[in-house]
This record gives sequence, C-alpha cells and structure tokens, in this order.
Amino acid sequence: MDHSKFQQATQYAIDLLKREILPAFTYHNVNHTLQMSKVCNQLAELEGIDEENRRLLLVAAYFHDTGLTAISNTSLEAFNTGRAVHEEKAVQIARTILSTYDFNAEELELITRLIMATKWAHTPLDVLEQIISDADMSSIGQTVDAFMQSSEALLKELRSFGIEIGDVEWYENQKELVETYVYHTPSARRLFDGNRLLNRAAVESYLDTLKS
Repeated sequence: MDHSKFQQATQYAIDLLKREILPAFTYHNVNHTLQMSKVCNQLAELEGIDEENRRLLLVAAYFHDTGLTAISNTSLEAFNTGRAVHEEKAVQIARTILSTYDFNAEELELITRLIMATKWAHTPLDVLEQIISDADMSSIGQTVDAFMQSSEALLKELRSFGIEIGDVEWYENQKELVETYVYHTPSARRLFDGNRLLNRAAVESYLDTLKS
C-alpha cells in the first residue's frame, strides 16, 4: 500500500469523526480512535507485523468506530439500535470510501474482518485480530488516572443517551471487567497487565468510598 493512500484513508476517518460524531460520545470519539490506533501500531511493532499488514491494521483501527456517526440523536432507542450494528456500519463506510482510494478487494476484506474483530465478545482468529482487540481495550491497562478518566467518560456517555446506571453499579461492573479481562497478545499482557491490577485496586478503593 502506498503511503498517500494510507494517509488519505486515515485522514478521512479522523475528519468524519470530528465532523459527525455527537458530542454526547464523551468516550467513543476521535480521541479514543487516535489513542487506540497508537496502541495498535505499538503492538503491531512488538508482535513483528510487517509494514503492509500494519498499515491495513491501522486503517481498520481508524475506521472501527466510524459507524457511530450514524447515530443522529441522543434517544435511548437510537443509541441502542445504532450501537448494536455500529461495526457493520463502519464496514459499509470503510468499503465505500476506501474503494475510491484504490484499495483492492483483498485489502478491503482484511480491513473488514479487522473492524468486525472489535465487536464485543468476538474471539480473535489470528494475531492481527488479537492486536486490534487488545488495542480497543487498552484503556483498562493505562495508568490509574487515565483509566479512571476514561471510565468516567464512558459512564457520562451512557447517561447522555438515557441509560440509567448508578455510580456503585457502574464501578462494580468496571471492577469485574478489570479483574476478568485477558489480553490476547503477549505484548499487551506485558504492557498492560501491571496497570490493570493497579486499576482493579483503584476501583475497589473508590467503591469503598462510594459505599461508606
């Protein structure tokens, strides 16, 4: 893949998110995409992925949440309906725009598969799918401050769309997630498991404060 084609594709995804994503998306916004793509690149290098596949992986990372731009209002119905199929919508967007940048059928198939690998509870089929899945969940392996900020942003996002969830319930769910999530690649485990354990302790401490 030539560099200009890669740059055109990634810039399109960034511009689309900046322009079209609702402000209510306080977590799933362009900042999440940029951070997730950065981690994707880091993990790909650590796992020894060749340059061609790494670029295709990064295109998928930049497009993986673009389907959320189809959610045009903050009603709970719109959110639930759109969220359930946002990966499929992202695939449609990617296929439409990337074909205009001369991505071939084989490249489009790989990008499509990698976008769909970010769907919750998907079992990765190969190392590329493992990397994009790990990158999408890298927030739970960041520093305590960064993790708590992202957790609060996601809670605010859910509430903005009418999902009623209390602080205790939310952080109980976060505690379970941080405790049970297993990164797929050795590189992600090395990078993030230490912080993941620190984040578990931080959530437990915050829950004690909320319950006192």
